[in-house]
Amino acid sequence: MSPVDVQKALAGATYPSKGSDLARLAENNGADQDMVKKLKSHADDRYENPGEVQHDVFKE
Repeated sequence: MSPVDVQKALAGATYPSKGSDLARLAENNGADQDMVKKLKSHADDRYENPGEVQHDVFKE
């Protein structure tokens, strides 16, 4: 998984957005299950921009 994969998975996202909404969007955009699982683990988190999402996806 790369930053480009995250960008593709979150294509069409609007911010601010909750992790649960981004997980659903990523799944609809064909993201791999590892990425969807990581986003779901942050379901209640609020993201203001794509950089915050990438930080959480790659910190674990």
